Amino acid sequence: MKKPAFMAVSLVAVFLFLVFLSPVAALAGPKIYWHFTIKAFVDLPDTNGVEWAWVTMVEFGKPKAFPAEAEVAKDYGGKLEGTIFAFVQGTAWRSAHRYQRDATCNGRPSKSETFWEASESDSVYAMGQLIDTNPVYSFRFGFTNRRILLPDGTWIDPGSQANVFTGAINIEGGVHEETKGDFYLQVVNYRDNLEHHRRCGKTWVEQYLTGFRSFHIVEDRPAIGQYVFGQTLDGPRSRKHFVYRVDRSTSPEHPFWKKQTM
Repeated sequence: MKKPAFMAVSLVAVFLFLVFLSPVAALAGPKIYWHFTIKAFVDLPDTNGVEWAWVTMVEFGKPKAFPAEAEVAKDYGGKLEGTIFAFVQGTAWRSAHRYQRDATCNGRPSKSETFWEASESDSVYAMGQLIDTNPVYSFRFGFTNRRILLPDGTWIDPGSQANVFTGAINIEGGVHEETKGDFYLQVVNYRDNLEHHRRCGKTWVEQYLTGFRSFHIVEDRPAIGQYVFGQTLDGPRSRKHFVYRVDRSTSPEHPFWKKQTM
């Protein structure tokens, strides 16, 4: 009486064993996350002016990200392959900073002054992808204000999100500031997006331009559970310098989230 029950249990165990060893089950696997920690020095050689950004992305197959294109490739007997990054979360922080530069006012040597206050941002946008060029396997990452992919497979246009840009706020008895220039959506948008200027007796504000707008890297791909550490200049004469760490993991938790360390 016990044999049929034993055989049934055995068959179920064998079935589950085969399922978990099947290629489909193996391909499903855990999600693979990329955690970016980036520090930007924006006014070298002064190291006090910095921005920090923390971003998490997740690997996402191109056939799921671009289903229409995948169907076209299939119709022609081809196959859309590859992996891009879906944006999970991003945040940034900017230190307060002040600097002076040589200037000329009415033909006489003078100084101009520029400064901004410390601020945070949850309005951060980034994109990237894996690059499969055997034998070198790498990845590309950068900040963007173009449309980005979310982990659920939908795309959003950052410009369609609610973004508030505030110009100069003048208080009676205080320094009166004009607002100059256009304000537009950036790759990182701080809550206080003002850069203050003083020159030749004039005072005004412009939109603060984040240093991350020019950050873009192509690096060798780290193994899961490993990381890469690097640095890059924004140009031979630029005052900007970037230091970054990239962790690849099966955990969605950013190891340095909002921590000014790497």
